[in-house]
Amino acid sequence: MQHNKVFSAAIALCVIAFFTVGPVHSASAATQVPVTITAVFDFSTFPNLSGNFTTTGALTISGTAFMHVDLNPFNGIRAHCVVTLTASNGTIIIDQQCQFASSPPKGRWEIVGSTGAYANLNGHGSLTMPPNTEAMTGVIYQ
Repeated sequence: MQHNKVFSAAIALCVIAFFTVGPVHSASAATQVPVTITAVFDFSTFPNLSGNFTTTGALTISGTAFMHVDLNPFNGIRAHCVVTLTASNGTIIIDQQCQFASSPPKGRWEIVGSTGAYANLNGHGSLTMPPNTEAMTGVIYQ
């Protein structure tokens, strides 16, 4: 009999806790919207490349692009790149992790900084690297 009272009290407390805890908000709860970012570079100035970019989807902007490439010194199969996209109303800085073992080369990207109209912008996705191009697809959110 005592066991049933303790069990009933435990259930009542769980029900009360369930209805009094509010929703938990996090960055992952932000609405993620698809985006495509395409940057075309002149590789004659490797490892510091200049070019242009356009975006479609969640953002529809264009402007100049700069990319600094750091190759893995041991085998040249991997690279870390920092891409800076500059539009008329702000900048977006993207960190890329790339590998060249596939054809075309591929990798992943993440927005690590932004200014102006793009302040607090977040995003990430995958990328492929056909000749002279960084083709990024993924999502952005604030």
